[in-house]
Amino acid sequence: MNTRLKCLLFLSLFFTFKSSFAQNVGILRRNYFSSYFDSSIMSIVDRFDSATIRLGQINPSTGVVSNIGSTAYKLGVNLTGATINPYLNRYYIGSGSNLITFDMTSGAILNNVPIYGALPSSAFQNMRFNNSDSTIYGLVPRNFYSTYYDSVLMTNIEVLDSAHLRFVALNPVTGQYTLIGNTAYKNVYTLAGNSIDPYQMLYYYSAVDTLIGIDLYTGSQYSAVPIKVPSSAIFENIAYSCADTCIYGLTRRNYITSYFDSSIMATVDEIDSVTFRLTKINPKTGDVTFISPYNIGAGGNLSGSAFIDPNAMTYYFSHANQIVGVSLSTGLITSAVNKTYPSGAIAFDMMRSSANCFGAASVRINKASSIQATNKLFLSDCLFPNPVQTELQIKLNETITSIEVIDITGCRLLQSNSTVLNVSDLPAGIYFAKIVCENGRLVTGKFVKE
Repeated sequence: MNTRLKCLLFLSLFFTFKSSFAQNVGILRRNYFSSYFDSSIMSIVDRFDSATIRLGQINPSTGVVSNIGSTAYKLGVNLTGATINPYLNRYYIGSGSNLITFDMTSGAILNNVPIYGALPSSAFQNMRFNNSDSTIYGLVPRNFYSTYYDSVLMTNIEVLDSAHLRFVALNPVTGQYTLIGNTAYKNVYTLAGNSIDPYQMLYYYSAVDTLIGIDLYTGSQYSAVPIKVPSSAIFENIAYSCADTCIYGLTRRNYITSYFDSSIMATVDEIDSVTFRLTKINPKTGDVTFISPYNIGAGGNLSGSAFIDPNAMTYYFSHANQIVGVSLSTGLITSAVNKTYPSGAIAFDMMRSSANCFGAASVRINKASSIQATNKLFLSDCLFPNPVQTELQIKLNETITSIEVIDITGCRLLQSNSTVLNVSDLPAGIYFAKIVCENGRLVTGKFVKE
């Protein structure tokens, strides 16, 4: 094959994968109405008939929310968790007591299975995919009841006495979750966000005024620190950044005055104003550092979530019908655009991104076994030479079925089943080779193109 043809083939692959790969994905909801004339009020009234969901993606620069695929589904989704597997291009979200798996390239539902495990509960919440071991983690509540006989109703009634949370790993193919460790956590958590540090193998979640860290290896509590924010402030919309290994969020502060209400003979607090600022938290101490020098005037929708763009070093979040970008370095708003829905949808929820933490590898050792516990092999030394200028060779003692070259944003640039790749046309930078073996094992290697 001559050089010109090779170049054309590469460009074709580049634009094909670049345009088809969805990065900032979520659930699009569309409502359907019918109209009828109401003679009692002598007016035409819209009546809500049904709603559909489908997978969608957003361009944070323009706010355009587009469909992924052509299929819409009459399903409801939970707003307690969603996550992405960027290696398999899968988006996961709960639907009632089931887990739905969407294909991020076609928008099709690939799997819809009941969630089950060792506990009576099928509520799997605050889920998060860990890029360094390709596992989905989350929290399952366990409730405890007592029964008493109600003589008025002439029946036995169950009363919720107490509850706690257990940390679990979920198999998205079967829907079965596995308990990790024996630690029970207080049944207090917020939808303000959760995150995983894939390098340290730690899962963090907000328990109102406390940041809880859970050891992914053992399920035990790794840390629990008070979230140190000013009075009447809340740290929410948590997002971990692999670009600088920091946990970011929005700190919302209410300013309150108190007055005596003689009608109820009590002191009442009244909110005067609210401010929002980008902040980051030290998970070891709970200290919250303000990045925004002043109120940015925009708070996040908890159902919309937040994500980090590692290239632009920008924190994106939903604010009403806008998507807002804030610089991680200055804390200032860099973009704020209205969401538009060419397909007629009305909302874009549970927004997740695949660009951050792609190819991350754990660095903290599992002390219980003294080994680097991981389900996904990460071997940069199977790539030669590294750094590379022209031809990259893959040397692995397993049969290889496919190889993809991916940039640091998660965009696929090249695909092959050959163990020798011509990467001469790639710009200089850091890339990942995602290798799928015949036995199903996934190997990810990082290389540098000079």
